[in-house]
Amino acid sequence: MSDLRNVPGIGAKKEQELMDLGYDSLEKLKGADPDELYIKACLRQSQQLDKCVLYAFRCAVAYARDPYPDHGKYRCWYFCDDKNEKKEGKTK
Repeated sequence: MSDLRNVPGIGAKKEQELMDLGYDSLEKLKGADPDELYIKACLRQSQQLDKCVLYAFRCAVAYARDPYPDHGKYRCWYFCDDKNEKKEGKTK
């Protein structure tokens, strides 16, 4: 288990997705572009992934860049494209 699992909402599956993309630590994730990670993940799996994957990647990168992350501030639905989409982590 890597320190990626410290990010709220990053479980074993998302951790593995990030590791498959070459990011095995929060330190490496600091310089990542979450939107590019999402595109690479879609291409890697040859399908468009659910937008929640994008939001989880945005959350993880923001968490990695924060020197003093507060778990309460990092929920994937806070990183939606449309702020009206953030209800319990679900989109409209």
